[in-house]
Amino acid sequence: MKNGIIIVGVTFAVALAYIVGSRLSNDALAVVVGTVCGISASIPVSIGLVIASSQNWGKRATPNEIGYDYGAHRFVPQQPMIIFAPPQNMPGQPGVPMPYGYAPPPYVTPMNAPMLGAPREFKIIGEE
Repeated sequence: MKNGIIIVGVTFAVALAYIVGSRLSNDALAVVVGTVCGISASIPVSIGLVIASSQNWGKRATPNEIGYDYGAHRFVPQQPMIIFAPPQNMPGQPGVPMPYGYAPPPYVTPMNAPMLGAPREFKIIGEE
């Protein structure tokens, strides 16, 4: 009885799919086929993610036994420790030696640079 109902249901689904598929345009049929293939491709990945995200995946029911009574003395509390780095002096300041024994070359401004404090000139594109 159950097998007969399953066979009739599958036959009905195939007949309905054939009738609807024969009436669809090529573009609509391509969309339907792409959707079905995409969903069927995502099912194994979804099942794998569900299995991997379960709580018991890769864990044993009982933890490994650790000998020598390390369970009670595993973590020893320690005092909090804060370490500050001393301030760093910049090379070239008085009393601070240069790293390679010579001073870096001074910065040279370009020849066409305006003088310090001079008003700046701006060129606006598209304005005459």
